[in-house]
Amino acid sequence: MKCICAWCLKDMGPVKDGIHPDSEISHGICSSCRDNVIFQEGVPLQRYIDSFAIPIFVVDSNVTVTAVNRRACEVLGKEPTAIVQHLGGDVFECEHSRLPEGCGGTIHCSGCTIRKTVTKCFATGKPQSMVPAYLNPDSPSSRTLSITTVKVSDLVMLRVDHLE
Repeated sequence: MKCICAWCLKDMGPVKDGIHPDSEISHGICSSCRDNVIFQEGVPLQRYIDSFAIPIFVVDSNVTVTAVNRRACEVLGKEPTAIVQHLGGDVFECEHSRLPEGCGGTIHCSGCTIRKTVTKCFATGKPQSMVPAYLNPDSPSSRTLSITTVKVSDLVMLRVDHLE
């Protein structure tokens, strides 16, 4: 099995586990990205996530955005103040987040791919890679995206790999 970094896509080499074929791909986090993420080299979080040309959101276990990079702001057409300290459904303008129960509180939230992927990453500590998700799937304003998550300490970094 081949392992690649879920953040920089660096080939981390083969993993021989005797179970998976060599053609399968697993995702992890390379030492450079790990060191930057946990700030062992003194790289501030904002500078680190801004170094990526793709949208990055840092979220807590409640899926509240705690940091966002410039690219994510550009893609969403929002200022950081409209994203940071807001729930993911509000940031991505989920139609269900506008219901009285709010993001995370409606019956629809249990099926939210973004929420489930972030929650699974928190629970297992395992990265989730290129997970297909849909924003407002039953609406004419539906958007398709794919996301990758990696847990770092008590936060999850959510990368938007593709957004239509």
